[in-house]
Amino acid sequence: MPISIKVDPDATPAELDAREEAEESAKVPTISLEIRKTLDGKIMILDHMHMDIIVDTATKTIVTFPKDHLSDEIYQTQDHYFKYLMNEGIIIPESIVGGSVYGSLEASYPSSEKEGISEAEVVLLSTKKFLDEVTPNLTKEEYIESEIENHLVDPTDEDSTELGEVPQEPKKGSMAPYRIRRYLSGYGYY
Repeated sequence: MPISIKVDPDATPAELDAREEAEESAKVPTISLEIRKTLDGKIMILDHMHMDIIVDTATKTIVTFPKDHLSDEIYQTQDHYFKYLMNEGIIIPESIVGGSVYGSLEASYPSSEKEGISEAEVVLLSTKKFLDEVTPNLTKEEYIESEIENHLVDPTDEDSTELGEVPQEPKKGSMAPYRIRRYLSGYGYY
């Protein structure tokens, strides 16, 4: 990709700075997220499959809640999200703590040094980048889980047998039907 440079010998440093600022302000990205705003002004991001993200602009905190149920997978997802924001420089690393609601995690983000930069917009942009990164893998996992469940619930003809197709035998397996207490009481394990 070629780089073109224009040199204006008559331009003053103030004019060059003004041009750079105008070019930077013209590069505002546009994102699309499923967002709701609460009565008290918090921003709820509902795009993730496993967790909801709430950005509180008044206290400058980000809180994640599990959508349906809490599991190790949900905690790892929340942890991955906060590590992503930490590596992007969005949140204060030592502020990551368990939230006041069971299964939630929260972190704080700092104020911006530069005038005119909205911290909430930066958080939303970084969250969108995170969601774009993890959504394809989550979609694949959901598809694989549903295919496995469909295979178990509705197997093909070659993967299933009708009742009575497998003949009965008086003794099958290694557990004798008349000595079942031996296996339940732990007899023979020592």
